[in-house]
Amino acid sequence: MGQDDRSGSIGEGPGLPAQLVEALLLLCQGNFTYRLPRTLSRDNDDTVAFFFNAIAEELERLIKEARENETRMSMLIDRLSEALVAVASGDFSTQVERDFRGDPADVLAFLVNNTIVELAQLVADSDRRAADDRQRLEQLVEVRTRELQVLASTDELTGILNRRRILEVAAEECQRVARYPETLCFAMFDIDHFKMINDRFGHSVGDQALRLVSAAARSQLRLQDRMGRYGGEEFLIVFPETSLDGAARVTERVRAAIEALGLDEGSLSATLTISAGVAEVARGETLDDVLRRVDAAMYLAKAAGRNQVVRVPTLAP
Repeated sequence: MGQDDRSGSIGEGPGLPAQLVEALLLLCQGNFTYRLPRTLSRDNDDTVAFFFNAIAEELERLIKEARENETRMSMLIDRLSEALVAVASGDFSTQVERDFRGDPADVLAFLVNNTIVELAQLVADSDRRAADDRQRLEQLVEVRTRELQVLASTDELTGILNRRRILEVAAEECQRVARYPETLCFAMFDIDHFKMINDRFGHSVGDQALRLVSAAARSQLRLQDRMGRYGGEEFLIVFPETSLDGAARVTERVRAAIEALGLDEGSLSATLTISAGVAEVARGETLDDVLRRVDAAMYLAKAAGRNQVVRVPTLAP
């Protein structure tokens, strides 16, 4: 896939292009609060500033919302863990605090609370059958604990690992290769022009695109490979015991599988593509360092025209 053809220029003076480049650099560095000044003259410069500010505001909102949701989920997991510990110790008076938003996280707390109430009733009614009921209770708590662990580590939309869990997996693998002479690679990719897909088809179709991309990517991975949703349309793959060449080949298969997908909604259709970066973890390298390298490689793929895989040269030991 080649670069987009573009014509024309941004404004007539030298001011805005330089400001726009600086603003885009800040945006790439994670600064979503910067805004271009507006003249409200509705000329080319003002229009560019308007659209950049709108994009920056939406990105800032999405990042803030994602962070709030992550914090809220983290708090809920802590509350669930405390409740499970209390239940395991025989205290069935505990309840998980709810915020009554009615979303899946609140429903989960509601279900856990109902489960705790049901367990308390079982214990109250089982005085005559203490031994048998104790065994059933332990089994039920164990099942509920496994279910909660799955829910807490799974991205609700795509069914793959959520950001929290994939980063835990990545950290665990980095610790393992620090102890043993094994190779470890990461791949990071995101969906090209995903905002345009949302704008053109609507967010429900955008959600469908995320599910399709996740399923297509998983179909190309091995059992030991782990994939998670790193951000809105960003995904992270962990390749244990895999060379850089091997990880790049698998990532290329992922790219091709996704490109083969079709997105159709009525009279509108689009091709889904991704830009990906691949890097091998160097001896003694931290997780944050390798994530920065693989993220930079992904942006190089975008800058080179998208729909491609860029691999980072292995660092010297």
